[in-house]
Amino acid sequence: MTTMNFDQMDFDFLEEDEEQTYDASYKVVIADDDKEVHTITEMALQHFEFEGRSLEIIHTYSGKETLKVMTENPDTAILLLDVVMEDTRSGLDVVDYLRSTLQNKMTRIILRTGQPGEAPKESVIREYEINDYLLKTELTIQKLYAALLTALRSYRDLMQLENHKKGLEKIIETSANLFNHTSFNEFLTSILTEMSHFYKDKPSMIYLKYEKQKQSGFVSIEKYKKTIIVAATGKYEPYIGSNIETIRELQFIQDWLKDKEGDKENIQYIDDGFIIKGGTNNQMSNFIFIEGDNNDYDFNLINLFLKNYSLALDNYILNNTISSTQQEMIFALGEVIESHYEENSVHVRRLSEMMFKFATLNGFTYGEAEILKIASTMHDVGKIGIPDLILKKPGRLTDEEFNEIKKHPEIGYKILSKSQLDVLQIAAEIALNHHEKYDGTGYPYGKKGKLIPKSARMLAILDVFDALTHKRVYKDAISVQEAVKYIYKNRGAHFDSELVDIFINHLEDIIVL
Repeated sequence: MTTMNFDQMDFDFLEEDEEQTYDASYKVVIADDDKEVHTITEMALQHFEFEGRSLEIIHTYSGKETLKVMTENPDTAILLLDVVMEDTRSGLDVVDYLRSTLQNKMTRIILRTGQPGEAPKESVIREYEINDYLLKTELTIQKLYAALLTALRSYRDLMQLENHKKGLEKIIETSANLFNHTSFNEFLTSILTEMSHFYKDKPSMIYLKYEKQKQSGFVSIEKYKKTIIVAATGKYEPYIGSNIETIRELQFIQDWLKDKEGDKENIQYIDDGFIIKGGTNNQMSNFIFIEGDNNDYDFNLINLFLKNYSLALDNYILNNTISSTQQEMIFALGEVIESHYEENSVHVRRLSEMMFKFATLNGFTYGEAEILKIASTMHDVGKIGIPDLILKKPGRLTDEEFNEIKKHPEIGYKILSKSQLDVLQIAAEIALNHHEKYDGTGYPYGKKGKLIPKSARMLAILDVFDALTHKRVYKDAISVQEAVKYIYKNRGAHFDSELVDIFINHLEDIIVL
């Protein structure tokens, strides 16, 4: 093969510099079957750097070996590629495989040839996606140096565009999914997780909430002006729920918080990290502390993400306030109805807590279990249409009176099914079916087996268990053991056998007394 002409090369611009250590380097693959070309090229580039980053040289000596290396190193910045290696098309085959099969559009390809007749410049540039074409017979160190600088600038710009494109895609994706969380802590943790996509590494992060006044419903109750870690990642996870004033290693954040009033910058650097101010319109001031060197982060993307984050947090708080209010109203209504014909309304709260635990053990998601917890409080709402003389009768009911009682599932369904709220639609389903029995002997319709909604089959077990273990106006309470025996005895008759087994096997985790 014809080698490069280095006879009169000037190396004066490659004077010795003080030894430096760089955070990263650009990968450059030298693909040539001439070992002398490898030696001279590496010697020429040994002090080369671009924007503070050196080169990592990888050597290959055939087209086949080059294909393997490029497959294993998709982050290669430059491929210095000989055209003729084991055959006259080795280099061109590598170009075709890299661009078409590997879909690598980022690596800059500098084609070097000592036999231009095998690969004419005009046809190669027209037919193949290469970035430069150099003849070895005319190649000097200055031309090589200039070609590498041009290629690296192009690679850097392409990578920045690609990273920004991915970052924008991630922001769009994240913004669409910000509300697909069922708890405030889960929502905040998801924000920390998503922000990690804008870093080279995934540092430890803390989300801090400085509360101006107490909030209710979807955040934990806090003391006045106490800063609590409500979500965290990495080494700070053990501190979730803690006041930072009690954490010695976070003294620097305490000092910053004391002086934070009047600060206008959204991002401020402190010690080994930086703090991002939430800037929301609600009654909570929010801070995100991220550990690490600020040079590792793309703050343009972070600032763009924070605009969506702040809006999402405000909306999340508003939505949860509305949702919380709805929940409290439903609970209150359930308790009012229950207290009307019982000595107290604690049954509703107990039943709802047990329903949540039972649901999570039966494959329901956290959000689904929360809905069932709320919906279960309304299972007896239909009793509002039953005369007090029957509801509050201390003794045994007559057949006629019991037939009146048996109307309450349908009354409850008619009341609840008129609402468009999902939780009340599920409440209507439970209300209608919670007195159906697995063997078909229940009421109001005598449904059997799996035709009874699972939510109602679950509630039937819990409702009977709670009724048996607590005193009512017409009966005394029995022990937990006796109640469990009764439920097991009616396994497959009144109750779904599979659900009974789950209930009994997880009794201590479910029951609320």
